[in-house]
Amino acid sequence: MENPSAIREIMSIVADFEKHPEKYPRKLIYLAGGWPQDPPPPALREAALELVSDEKAFNSSARYGPTKGEPDFIERICDYERAVWGRQISLDRDRIIVGSGSTELTAAFMLACLDPGDELILTAPGYLNYKRQAEIEGLLSVNIKHWPIVKNHEFEPDPAELADIMTERTRLVIICSPGNPDSCVMSDELIDGILDVAEEKGAWVMLDLAYRAFCFGDEPGYFSRRRRENEIIMCTFSKELRVPGWRLAYAIAEPELVEAVNALEQARVLCPSTLAQRVIGRAIGDEKRLKALRAFYDEGRRKYAHVAKKALDALVDAMPKAIPLEPRGGFYIFFDASDYDKSSRRFCKRLLDEVQVALTPGLDFGMEGWIRLSYAPTVEEPELITEAMERIKALLKG
Repeated sequence: MENPSAIREIMSIVADFEKHPEKYPRKLIYLAGGWPQDPPPPALREAALELVSDEKAFNSSARYGPTKGEPDFIERICDYERAVWGRQISLDRDRIIVGSGSTELTAAFMLACLDPGDELILTAPGYLNYKRQAEIEGLLSVNIKHWPIVKNHEFEPDPAELADIMTERTRLVIICSPGNPDSCVMSDELIDGILDVAEEKGAWVMLDLAYRAFCFGDEPGYFSRRRRENEIIMCTFSKELRVPGWRLAYAIAEPELVEAVNALEQARVLCPSTLAQRVIGRAIGDEKRLKALRAFYDEGRRKYAHVAKKALDALVDAMPKAIPLEPRGGFYIFFDASDYDKSSRRFCKRLLDEVQVALTPGLDFGMEGWIRLSYAPTVEEPELITEAMERIKALLKG
């Protein structure tokens, strides 16, 4: 309670603004949230309409399903991975488990991998919720370590440094690529190096691919290659299909690890949403729709790459003393704003209070003085980036 999530606190302000806009001097420009703002692909709405119009199918979708996910849906996931991402999944060596969003499913894997006193290694910077999840799931009994991957304003992860901070108690390393908050993409050589180090130490590596549909350059091989034995591949439909409110994700991992997670999930969530599985299953259930999805993702990459460049150029103009990381994918520009204020929370509060622009403090991602700007909320309204930066520029000049 003493350490609430900065993002969720900002969401409360957004909700208040939407309900009482008269309390604020001008329209709030929200550049803090990390979710897609463009609409879902048409195939998803078509599939939902088909299901709802079939009374028997709709009624059936209201029932409990298997904890691991419906068998037909898991088959559809295999088709989706093959057709869209090029990954061949062999269910004799891999297992797929479906969960109620990657946040919930990641927490279940933490419980399966970590005993009291074990070590979890996170990147710095890294997604703020991993640490909070581990503290809650482990009842503050998990030792959390951070591996610096940004040094001297450069994205420079070094597997040798990772090896140095791992011990015999290290059980899990979590990697997000494209990254949150840094929007950098790790190379195949780097991911292989991380997996090699972890294998030597007897640790699992969770590779969180939440932003793989938003990679602006060539896709790395780990989007499509076979999973390595100590690798947990975490995927989410929330961002790929633009349905974060539906809470549906899946993981690919070793059979025995999936069985352990399944046993935990039987007590935690019972089962993921049957309705969401049935709708998405229809949307990825035939070659025509899968082909349309590939085209939807290609167009999405272009849109997000365009708004990312627009945001980066506007930021450099408005805050010339800021030092940003160039986004290679995902939704974010992560930048050092310490020349303007050493406290990222104080600076973000000032922007929110004085010019009604919402950004996220870098402190919550493990790097004080840095700020995370999300351009995802402007993908349908790129002019909002220009207005937000003009407000910030005027404030700093004044």
